[in-house]
Amino acid sequence: MHTQTVWKIQRYPVVLFVVIAFLLLFSLLGLHRLNLDVDFSDYFSPEDSRFIAFNNMGDNFERHDQLWLLLESKQDWRDGELNQSLLAFVSQIDKQSDIVSVQGYNQFVQGSAQANKILPYKKHPRLDSVLSNDGHAILLQFQLDESKASQFKTRSLWLIDTLDNIKLQSQQFWQPLKVESYLNGTHALNWQYAKVLRHDLTWFAPSLLLVIFVMAALFIRQKVWIAALCLNSLIALVFTIGVAAWLKLTLAAISAFVPVIIVTLALAYASHLYFGWRRAVNNGLSNEQALTETVRVNQAPLFYSTVTTIFGFCLLTFSPSPPIQSFGLLVAFAVLCNYLLSLTTLIYFAKFSVVKPQRIRLFSSVVGLAKYNVKRPNAVMLGIVLISIAATFSVSKLTLNDDPLSYFNDDNPFTVSSQKMRQYFAGINLQHYVVGSVSGEQVDKTELSFIYKFARFLKAQAEVNKVQHLGDWIRSTGLGQSQFHQLLANNSVTELHLQSELSANKSAALVTLYLKPMTAMELVAFEKKVNYWLEQNASQVTVSPPLGSNLLFAHLSIDNANNMLSSFGVALIALAVLLSILKRSLLFGFMGLLLNFLPLLWVFALWQLNGGFISLGTAVVLGMMLGVIVDDTLHLMLKLPSERGSEDTIELMWQGLSKVLPVISFTTLTIALGFSIGLLSNFAPIAQLSLLSCLVVLFAWGFDVLMLPVLYQRWVLRRVND
Repeated sequence: MHTQTVWKIQRYPVVLFVVIAFLLLFSLLGLHRLNLDVDFSDYFSPEDSRFIAFNNMGDNFERHDQLWLLLESKQDWRDGELNQSLLAFVSQIDKQSDIVSVQGYNQFVQGSAQANKILPYKKHPRLDSVLSNDGHAILLQFQLDESKASQFKTRSLWLIDTLDNIKLQSQQFWQPLKVESYLNGTHALNWQYAKVLRHDLTWFAPSLLLVIFVMAALFIRQKVWIAALCLNSLIALVFTIGVAAWLKLTLAAISAFVPVIIVTLALAYASHLYFGWRRAVNNGLSNEQALTETVRVNQAPLFYSTVTTIFGFCLLTFSPSPPIQSFGLLVAFAVLCNYLLSLTTLIYFAKFSVVKPQRIRLFSSVVGLAKYNVKRPNAVMLGIVLISIAATFSVSKLTLNDDPLSYFNDDNPFTVSSQKMRQYFAGINLQHYVVGSVSGEQVDKTELSFIYKFARFLKAQAEVNKVQHLGDWIRSTGLGQSQFHQLLANNSVTELHLQSELSANKSAALVTLYLKPMTAMELVAFEKKVNYWLEQNASQVTVSPPLGSNLLFAHLSIDNANNMLSSFGVALIALAVLLSILKRSLLFGFMGLLLNFLPLLWVFALWQLNGGFISLGTAVVLGMMLGVIVDDTLHLMLKLPSERGSEDTIELMWQGLSKVLPVISFTTLTIALGFSIGLLSNFAPIAQLSLLSCLVVLFAWGFDVLMLPVLYQRWVLRRVND
């Protein structure tokens, strides 16, 4: 925005506020379109072929992993003492309108499971799936009536209400009998997912207000400026929510951090205008003159820092995950709003400030620290080179170790229940293969023979805890393949109670694997191993790709990390080109590249040394933080004289740095405090994103203060003197 345009807008404040009021109204009118439902599946793109195949599998086969209730007792459930209590509990639960049916171990107690044509002397193939080997734990499978969700504002609220009721009812019934109850399954995952989001939003808002209050009380101390900054942040936030609503962007738990970033960046960036105004007032200028001066001095740095920040967050749109795309788009839009509001409404309200000279005690010692460091250029550069070499070696050891089932705290109900599922049963890391006939006809001898062979191969793999398939049922009935073919032709899949193993049209069977806990890279490696075997042995049948939510997330994490790394490289090159053009020197471009690349390198090296790994949250840091930290570098470099400077370039350098270093110290502290709010989150991606972002901001400040003056004197000024 040109300086003349800023002051032209100030002549027509009524028009300005009418436009803002209209946009606010437009944003608020769209709130009914805002989708506040959160679901684990939202992280996957609807166009992802794997995700489509996974959903199709859910349509063709009965899902048996949506909601489990694990009951743990010190007594052996097979002794029969708890059976009557179990039947009474099932009868009580069945009366809930949200529950369609209860299956699992209760069917064996009632005798209905044994009636499924299983030979009386044969063990039921599914008994081990609902009764632990030691008999101390059983599983009940609940099927919910999801039509009830329409009675709530969002499906997430329905899920919280329903599962809270089930949990409470279970605890009240079983605790007197010293039986512990745990909920697990995809519904339980989304239940805790929604609760974590609600927890984060509850804590983020007051924490953000506290940060604003502390920074304002300690450093700004101007009621009009503070009020204007808060008003601008609120307007930008409403505009951003309006964009999310009207565009129907996909939101998720990670989206709870967006308001924190918006308000933090708004306060940090607008502070350049405030401290420029304060300096001008202290130099004896009137309020209007001081405002004119601060706009003139800061307009270019604010513009270019806005462009680079928008560019950095827009790179998140290259992520394969819709919520991360929305994350980047929303913050980029908010940064644009903050820039425009800072040069319009902020300047308008600042006219009413009380002009009173006030000494600025703003990190004045930072300049002295920079001057002290410049006296030892060789030691500084050698230390940076050695540490950077060691950091590069450390970063090369970073691995992709993402696991979406470990995103909650250790004491979270879903985490605890998952541990119990692994302790007593085969775990919750499921993977499926759909096996069908090439002709699309009813499953027959060819398909069954392949399933038996495939299952033997899978059971021999160290990664597999258990394999479940149609052949288990056939063996337990004592039927031959011809007899089974006849039985299948004369009965529906529902009548045979085979909805979990056989599609409704009987043309495909499901092979389900229970895998050990595995990281993303381990899952992909296992997938490749199985695919190689299938290439050699599955020529006479059709076999789907491996289908499972954990594997889907593994591919998402890998693709997201690769895209963020590529985006980071593009952003680095763009930054170097921009600085080279602005300062008309390749040296400035190269210095800017180092000053913004090395902080990230060092932080991720520390992350690796402390056992960290690449995950959804840490990969996002690569995509977004370069656009944040480059702003301070731009403010500094645009104040530095170019290599065409006068003989007093050193003095000019310190004059420029003394004006900016204290301010960027304020913005760094503000951003670090604001982003640290994410550490309160119970959701691992937000906590990781928060921690790494804070470290990157602080390290970037250190490089700007300690390294930039050294490089400038060594490379730029030496070239001038030569």
